[in-house]
Amino acid sequence: MGIDYYGVLGISKHSTDLEIKQAFRRLAIQYNPERQKNELLLEPFELITEAYDVLSQPKLKALYDQFGEEGLKKGIPTKEKFYPPYIYHGNPLRTFKEFFGTVSPYADLLGILYTPQTLFDFDIGKGIKKKETDFIRPLELTLYEVYTGATKKMKIQHRVFVDDSEATTTVCEKVLTIPIKPGLPPGTEIVFSEAGDQGHSIIPGDVVFVTEDIPHEKYSRVGTDMKTVKEVTLKEALTGVKFNLETLDHRILHINITQVVTPDYVKLIPHEGMPCVDDPSIHGNLLINFHIKFPIYLPKSSKIMIKKAMDDAKRSGTPGSPDHIQRLIFLDKLQRMTKTPERCGTSENKKADSTEKEALVLSTVMKHSITTDFKNIVKKLINEN
Repeated sequence: MGIDYYGVLGISKHSTDLEIKQAFRRLAIQYNPERQKNELLLEPFELITEAYDVLSQPKLKALYDQFGEEGLKKGIPTKEKFYPPYIYHGNPLRTFKEFFGTVSPYADLLGILYTPQTLFDFDIGKGIKKKETDFIRPLELTLYEVYTGATKKMKIQHRVFVDDSEATTTVCEKVLTIPIKPGLPPGTEIVFSEAGDQGHSIIPGDVVFVTEDIPHEKYSRVGTDMKTVKEVTLKEALTGVKFNLETLDHRILHINITQVVTPDYVKLIPHEGMPCVDDPSIHGNLLINFHIKFPIYLPKSSKIMIKKAMDDAKRSGTPGSPDHIQRLIFLDKLQRMTKTPERCGTSENKKADSTEKEALVLSTVMKHSITTDFKNIVKKLINEN
């Protein structure tokens, strides 16, 4: 199953880099063995630092999201290159120091002592400038823009100083250019630092855009995987179906389903999902689910045939086996084809009837031998019904 690094940090898979850092900061202080004077915390402390080491590095995070902890530590071969196995250095204090700048378990307190907030001059004396609340806006993206990458331009209004004296402000418009990387996950925060309203006694807040996927008529995504639903008839579900599927970048995939499609069957097309945001050469998979459209009415003869097929499949120990279903339908058809009215009279007449039946059976078997595609027979029967 592998280690759930997101679960270790208590965050979701779609957490931003800032959320990952906030979670690690909180847990690294809470489970620091030196600060808590408890050596039993050493093992969870090491696991927390390992989880952060993976999730804080974009490429390792992308590989982990697609292949899990086991795949990450075994190494990952792709068409372009081989990603070597990930090995954690095993020194949690090293990761702690890289994050806090010190190995002291009281790093959160030292930050306030050694880097106090700056005092600014005001008309009535000195004081601390407070940062304005961040201005947060949604940024809607089509799946095509996420798949191929794009550049978005967003217009904002904010207050700015009229001149260098910083005495008065005025409202002006500004156009922000936002690069969209291929595979950018929903919920990503794109931050323009201190791009909010300016003021003499405040620090401008950040302008933050949070990405959202616009629903697509055909596709949805889960992580780097793409999902779609194809409707098929019962005949197609039993006998196979071919269809074309247009991708987000307008390529045509030729899909051929040869096995029986059950309600929970999923066709996986490798490497046709979303690109990984940190390495666009790595793609997720395309998952095709099926919605089976059942007929409104079935004649009694068809129901009997289906019942026979299911009973035989159950006896064979392979429920739903298409070979058994197809053979039984074929044999039922064969019986109906050879069922001719019996002649009255002499034994010679009855013998002639038998000879004619055998000839018809032989002829039919020759036409539909073992190598014949039974699926064509099923299609014919369903069309007749």
